[in-house]
Amino acid sequence: MINYKFNIEEKDFLKICDLYKMAGWWKESCSSEQISKLISGSFCFLTAWNEDKLVGFGRVISDGFNDGYIQDVYVAENFRKQGIAGNIISKLTEYCKEKNINWIALIAAPGSVTLYEKLGFEKMIDHTPMQFQEK
Repeated sequence: MINYKFNIEEKDFLKICDLYKMAGWWKESCSSEQISKLISGSFCFLTAWNEDKLVGFGRVISDGFNDGYIQDVYVAENFRKQGIAGNIISKLTEYCKEKNINWIALIAAPGSVTLYEKLGFEKMIDHTPMQFQEK
């Protein structure tokens, strides 16, 4: 059974770092201090656990008043196709709505659009996600 936690303990920071590396989003080594900043800089951070094994996470970035952006949703490969990602997204969305944040957006990675559509997200027609690139 998968358990979901919003309360992150310092003892779990390096497990979170390992999962970021597994996702390919963090190449270099990381410290508990860096993960602490990442979590504290988020509006909320949710983890998914199979007993004492971290199997997934997701977070929301927001000012806590108006907009929320879901980021960094990841589930370890051997735990996919079990509804964990959908549960993470649903719990993050509900958390935002409980805090009166009703404009919630994300950027869907390739192959994930159908999942997000099932959870109530719609494509933003005529909007293009963009990223700054140093030249």
